[in-house]
Amino acid sequence: MEAVLYIALKFIAYTAWCYFGLHKLRPGSRPAVAGAIAYGFLRLLLGFFFAVLIWLLSSVLISRLGSGLPQSIVTYLLVYIPVRWVEWTIMAMFIVPGSHPFLRWSVGTGRIDRLWRVGGIAISCVADIPLIMSLGGVIPVGRFLC
Repeated sequence: MEAVLYIALKFIAYTAWCYFGLHKLRPGSRPAVAGAIAYGFLRLLLGFFFAVLIWLLSSVLISRLGSGLPQSIVTYLLVYIPVRWVEWTIMAMFIVPGSHPFLRWSVGTGRIDRLWRVGGIAISCVADIPLIMSLGGVIPVGRFLC
């Protein structure tokens, strides 16, 4: 049951943040709730897809750093933040209007876009707190992710 609540929390957080992104990144157009829900679901699916990459990267890093809370925090930050930048960049490619070269997509198309991505990363990390609490404070990195 906790897994369902965790996924629901992520979906709600992602949908709300995508709605905000539609509002901020598409000036002049009224964001649709249905569109935000679709983008929230897409972001949730991206999270499932990238979980494999996160597990692989964090397993390698945590095996090199060793176990313990400080090492887990460092691993979480060094793996999750860049991967989530990629995830929110993919979302921005759908939400930000216009055609932009990939390099511009990778660094953001402007200040508001970059801040929206950083906010998305923060929301993704904050939404992990219930999972961390349900695991008794274990940070989900590497072999502990499963």
